[in-house]
Amino acid sequence: MKKPKTSMSLEPLEEYHQVTLTSNKDTDDEKHWKFSICPSADIWDKLMNEYDYYRECGTYIYHPVFAKNSVNTFGSLVEHVQDVFEPDIEQVLFYNCSSREVDEEELKSYLNWFNGYKQLGKIPEFRVNISGLAFKVFLENWKSDVGTLVVTPKTSELCTVDFKVDHLRTSDCVKWVDFNVLRRFDCVEVSTDTNFSNEDMNLFLKDWKEGKSYGRAYFYGFRMCERAKWKQILEGMDAELRDLRTVKRTIRFNNNRQVWDYHGGFDITRNDGKVATVGYRYFQASNSEDNEPIEPHMLEEYDRVLRVWNSEDNDDEEEIEDVIVVPEGAIDEHYTAQDYVKHKKRERKDGRCGLMMIVW
Repeated sequence: MKKPKTSMSLEPLEEYHQVTLTSNKDTDDEKHWKFSICPSADIWDKLMNEYDYYRECGTYIYHPVFAKNSVNTFGSLVEHVQDVFEPDIEQVLFYNCSSREVDEEELKSYLNWFNGYKQLGKIPEFRVNISGLAFKVFLENWKSDVGTLVVTPKTSELCTVDFKVDHLRTSDCVKWVDFNVLRRFDCVEVSTDTNFSNEDMNLFLKDWKEGKSYGRAYFYGFRMCERAKWKQILEGMDAELRDLRTVKRTIRFNNNRQVWDYHGGFDITRNDGKVATVGYRYFQASNSEDNEPIEPHMLEEYDRVLRVWNSEDNDDEEEIEDVIVVPEGAIDEHYTAQDYVKHKKRERKDGRCGLMMIVW
């Protein structure tokens, strides 16, 4: 037999299918070999009879490994597959897919095994969907650097970390993403919801401007806990507001899979001469491939920001009343004009909490 070129994904907390080998990726002949640690042949046969998709068919081929499901068995399986196929470790997933709670001590044992596995190296992609104390245990005990960290915990809390992350993506409001975590991760790209206020964002940008932290930053997208007030955010930044109508710059992110045009924004300069542009995501970014003209709501928000920025008063507007024009064809018997206006007002209100920083 000719040994195929393979990549390996690891799911240590899965009840079945903890190790997956993939070959001929992204081709018509793509194959997935799924190795499952199972206590006995009887349990495996019952599982196969209950779930048709566990049977050998198509691109998925299932192999049971009859042994006690433990850290030692998992580690031996990974090392054996690594010895035979020499796959690249492409992805690690810590998902709590079963109804049982994750045992923190068991989780620590898996984390210790990963931290001591010399062939692991830097993980290209790590997906984590565990919550509560188990999630905190993961963050505080994982040691290896990560390419892309995708985190979707249902609950979270502040903690310490001891590894770097190139690309961080989270969903929902994540309390654990504070300044200490971001400084330690030293991310290239970030896309996350936060509890950051305008005052917090000012401190974040000062750290960057003074060269104290975030030295690798390229694209940071934050959703704040309140509406952006640019005079508070950019106090002491010597920021320059660029004209949205005439200044358009192209950004590539998500490993160059996404290309956007960014219109206008506030430019701030770091002590070493590096320039970052800070602004909205909703009101200033557009898909570069669409090549569409600047939309009216983007111009309206730019005019409002320009007026407030040039005024001598502080940006104390607590509420912004958006005037929504309902375009022809936007409503039908299921979607009224009132629905459209309500949706657009909520969209713009949310848009004023979403910030971006791009370092050129």
